[in-house]
Amino acid sequence: MISQRLTKVEPIRELVPFLGASERARIGAIFGVAPTGTTSFASELRDLARRHAGDPSSSRLRAFCLVAADLCEQGWALSFEHDRVVFEAPGSALLDGEDRDAAKERVRRALRRGRFEQLAEPSTRAFLRRVERRKDRGTGGLTSVADLVDDGRDLARALEEANAVPSDERKDALARVIDPIVEVCTPEARCPETGLPLLDIWRYFRHTWAHEYRSVPGRQLCFLVRNAARPNRPVMGIAMLASPVMRLSVRDSWIGWLRDDAQARIENGHWGSRSFARTLRERLDASIAEVRSDDLLTEQEIAEPTDAIVARLEQRAAGAAFERERQLRAYHEACQESGEKPKPQRGIRVDGAAGDVDWIAASEDLLFLRKRAEVLAKLLAARIAFQKAELTARPTQALKRLFSDSDGQRAIDTVLAEFRKAGLSSQVADLSVCGAVAPYNELIGGKLVALLMTSNEVRRAYATRYGGQVSVIASQMAGRPIRKPANLQVLTTTSLFGASSSQYNRLRLKAEQHGELRSDIRWRKIGRSLTQGFGTLHLSNHTFAALSEIALERHSARRVNNRFGEGTSPRLRQIREGLEALGLRANNVLNHATPRIFYACELGHGSADALVGMGKPSRRGATTAAISTAWRDRWLAQRARRAETLAALACLGPATVKASLHADVDGQLALEMEG
Repeated sequence: MISQRLTKVEPIRELVPFLGASERARIGAIFGVAPTGTTSFASELRDLARRHAGDPSSSRLRAFCLVAADLCEQGWALSFEHDRVVFEAPGSALLDGEDRDAAKERVRRALRRGRFEQLAEPSTRAFLRRVERRKDRGTGGLTSVADLVDDGRDLARALEEANAVPSDERKDALARVIDPIVEVCTPEARCPETGLPLLDIWRYFRHTWAHEYRSVPGRQLCFLVRNAARPNRPVMGIAMLASPVMRLSVRDSWIGWLRDDAQARIENGHWGSRSFARTLRERLDASIAEVRSDDLLTEQEIAEPTDAIVARLEQRAAGAAFERERQLRAYHEACQESGEKPKPQRGIRVDGAAGDVDWIAASEDLLFLRKRAEVLAKLLAARIAFQKAELTARPTQALKRLFSDSDGQRAIDTVLAEFRKAGLSSQVADLSVCGAVAPYNELIGGKLVALLMTSNEVRRAYATRYGGQVSVIASQMAGRPIRKPANLQVLTTTSLFGASSSQYNRLRLKAEQHGELRSDIRWRKIGRSLTQGFGTLHLSNHTFAALSEIALERHSARRVNNRFGEGTSPRLRQIREGLEALGLRANNVLNHATPRIFYACELGHGSADALVGMGKPSRRGATTAAISTAWRDRWLAQRARRAETLAALACLGPATVKASLHADVDGQLALEMEG
């Protein structure tokens, strides 16, 4: 029996897949024989999956083997008992003989496997060769992306010279060596030094990260941080602001989007009862007005809703959902009869000409008819609860009743969820990529990049890119074009390995210590998730493809169509459907139990409260120049004096970056898979 013992007991879970007797026997044979030689247990499972590639009758067996192999490589303990697989997720626990650093390396190694798989793909290799090839790209000479990697040896010499000047001149000397600027990577922007598209440059350096590069749905804006003081303005670091996840309990609790936290802030006096009651009413009225209702309700029914009206809306939503499922099945059956592969049903397309879209017709799409009826049912139920509690006339007493009554609690939850939707759509962004590239990682460049993402220039770039843009989902819900501002208030990010991040720990600049700053800049730890570590990063692309295949088989329809409004994270939903089609409890696999630490930065004093309509934040941001000056004084001045830092810099440069992307990728992948 194959298993690993954990020094800390995590909840035991089980996988009971829908497999035939012969398939169970083959799984049991692998679990019953210990791997020998250099072949790992996960490799045995992958070999079995490969032997059945292309065999439709064994798609479930193949998918299960790939899921189990991914979990095994993450350090999960698996064993086969009476036709079922019992396993334990390591999470924050340690395997026998393992310390914290070793546990972190185990997780990193499993993530690196996905990176090496991606680097081995022909398309990725072709991309790397293209940007690394020296050619004339319209700049008057032969250039490549290597020209944007600083020479660490020369940089170290420049810092040594700056260290040698008199102390009263050293600040200016360091500024002549490192002068950070931020570049926005728009689709049309090119690097004047190399002629390469900025997005290609960004992607190249993203491939140097410890885990594979996956595109994310929703908004995403990429940035390069470059050193204007050095030849070719070399890249110091990269960052990306992306759409935040819809539900994240640690973040939502910190902001006040959860009922218990809102109640606590009222009881401790942080929020006033009357102000909170008013903002609840205003948010509810605004949300109702943002949903097209003329084909579902009368104005009188909206103003004075009843339980019967809510029930009617719920029935209408259920009918639309049933009809959409029927249509998807009919399309799938038609494709099977014609021998065609079912394509995603993406709905309307908006390619900049939003004024040409018939939003009324778009709102009558069955998906959005269901969504409109569901949302209106919840909002009107909340209005009923508020009217019964007399929230307008007696706000303080009404809130006490609402917080203690089940209907009132649901009403408050509904409106707080509307605050969350409004905030996440235009006022909160996730710093999903942030870090320094060699050789600037030796100079605490990661902290610089994280600080620069709070700058006025970045906020303006985000507003320029997304401000006034027609929201496809909101417009289909409203039946008219809806344009939302992009007024960033809060940035969030998450540690990858469950340990405190040195990049964000104590990342604070105080205005009183740095005269160029108008207000403090502070990244703070807002919480730690111990049990709700859900995600898909621990499942490979091969596993994703296999699970998608069996999900399609089970439902005889493609229910995840990667379209706006269908739901969050298509990858997560498709994996969940595949796991359930395989007979597995999806949460047992998606809950990787690896703790995450969450960080946030308010871009103005009181920004978090403003996301619940409680007050207005101050808007005293800092420029990139001011932040760079403070960073040099706070961190670089000391770091540049360390002999070990200068020695490490001298070993880094274009050759080391290129080697990290090319050095025996196939061999590294084999080693990672062998564990």
